[in-house]
Amino acid sequence: MSPCEPLPTSAASKQQASSPGSESESDSSSHFPGIHHIPSLLNKYDVTKYGFLPEGPPLEVLPDEYYAPWENLIRRLPALLDGGTFREVVDGRLPVLEADRLGTWKEEEWRRGYVVLCFFAHGYIWGGSRPSEVLPRQISVPLLSVSSHLDLPPIATYASLNLWNFGCVPPASTSTSSSLQTQSFPPSPPLTPASSSSSPSPSLPSISQPTTRDANRFDPTDLSRLRTLHTFTNTPSESWFYLVSVAMEAQGAYIIPTMLYALQAIGLQSSDWKDTTTKALRELVKCVEAVGELLERMYEACEPMVFYHQIRPFLAGSKGMGGVGLPRGVFYDLGPAVGEDHEEGEGEDEEGKKHWEVEVVHGKKRRGKWMAYRGGSNGQSSLIQFWDLVLGVEHVSTGNMNSSPHSSTSSSSTTTTEKGEQQNMKPFHEEVREYMPLKHRQFLSLVSKMGLGKGGIRKAVMEMVETAAADHEGRELSEKEMELQKAFEDATRALANFRNKHLQIVARYIVIPSRQAVPEEYMYKKKKWKSACGDGETGEKVVNLASVSSGLQQGHGREGGKEDEEKKDGGHMHGPGPGPGPELTGTGGTALLPFLKQTRDETLKAGEIGR
Repeated sequence: MSPCEPLPTSAASKQQASSPGSESESDSSSHFPGIHHIPSLLNKYDVTKYGFLPEGPPLEVLPDEYYAPWENLIRRLPALLDGGTFREVVDGRLPVLEADRLGTWKEEEWRRGYVVLCFFAHGYIWGGSRPSEVLPRQISVPLLSVSSHLDLPPIATYASLNLWNFGCVPPASTSTSSSLQTQSFPPSPPLTPASSSSSPSPSLPSISQPTTRDANRFDPTDLSRLRTLHTFTNTPSESWFYLVSVAMEAQGAYIIPTMLYALQAIGLQSSDWKDTTTKALRELVKCVEAVGELLERMYEACEPMVFYHQIRPFLAGSKGMGGVGLPRGVFYDLGPAVGEDHEEGEGEDEEGKKHWEVEVVHGKKRRGKWMAYRGGSNGQSSLIQFWDLVLGVEHVSTGNMNSSPHSSTSSSSTTTTEKGEQQNMKPFHEEVREYMPLKHRQFLSLVSKMGLGKGGIRKAVMEMVETAAADHEGRELSEKEMELQKAFEDATRALANFRNKHLQIVARYIVIPSRQAVPEEYMYKKKKWKSACGDGETGEKVVNLASVSSGLQQGHGREGGKEDEEKKDGGHMHGPGPGPGPELTGTGGTALLPFLKQTRDETLKAGEIGR
């Protein structure tokens, strides 16, 4: 990116910015700032001293008493889900609250509302014997409003589950908390700050000190002091699963300005750009390794069977879930259609008639819209995508089950809709940026244009090698150039190793449990599923959502017994025996193992320059 090219806008709301995936540009007077303005640039895009985490503790309670019904319900969520009565409570007791009383300038209130409503949405959809294809207006009306304000999809995202869903407890000597979610977590190992490097790197100055509650106690880099605000299951495993990601985000924050300095030096073609970039890449290796060490701590307090059978089903999206009864996604109910007992204030204008659909729900016409979204995924982490962009690693797979991982090198593909129409599909990594907070995806859009334009550091290293090869019929790289090339290869190798660790996590928490017999407690729940069944019967067999959300056809999962042995012989299941089985899918809707392996291989390939 030329230092004189305009930046994407930094508007904070949908009215001030474009829709997801099409970040607008500011006028020509807004130019790329000089080196000394990088801190203000980060501040502009909500990149804090903790990276993509907020600069202070996320809001834990909405201050307006109007939203007390939400706050009361979210604290009862795990118990209601465990008892099978959450849908019944929502349908019969939760009022329809409007989102317009959230703080007009306090984004943390909108974020808090988004977290709460996303937990409600997934709890309602997945918290029964079968998934619900209708999201009631008590949830959908405010969720659509909050999502529109934040320019995020109305579904649980990495932001709602991780970035805005944590707090920090005081040091052990002063802590009096007895919360299940904050006890007995292993201590964090020493971190790897930028200052520990033998080669000095630019560090991120304090943009602004946290001013919210317990600001002086806020330290998300210490995993042992983190706690979740909300979970679906109230299990330590679920809390730990979210908190490891929070700590990873905080640990990786310091590298962001370091890499921006390098990209800017490349773009300006400063005399020391090779030295600056080499030092930045060496620091990036240390950063990725430190974040990888945190990822490996997942094993300490998250139990694989609990994760696979209890936690993971709640994280599933509504896209590509026809096998479990959501062929069209989920219908977001907004109330009665015209002529169907309108309540006061629920009239539908002409614009609404064009925008919303009419569906018969429980025998009555309702207005709303069918929507299908990917589930929460670490692929939505802005930090990991930042690493890819600065290195110039390109990912081309859409991640879909019907796509061949290595069959195409283009940046997009097509799919056929139910009507037989051809649609262009974005690569998965590009698509899920639409699930990131607006300013963060705008920041990534900016980063993708820095240096010499699209291609990150890889493009600069490639041009350096090609220039040397073309100079006087080919010359050897200088010592500095060889150091830069090696540093780049080391950085891509470190990121590929990080992705190998992720594959090992997937094997332990998804692949192995999917091949084991389903524990008895996950097959039968002797509880009342009144809203799902309508008859109040107990002891109903529950749909194995863990298997379905993993891509295993219902009835073909390993539940033990003679029938399963017969199915295994026919190759219908993903069991330990020989023969093909259904492909596992990620919560983000990808063909899990092929997609992750391709992502790793693309990372390694990016480092192969001059070979």
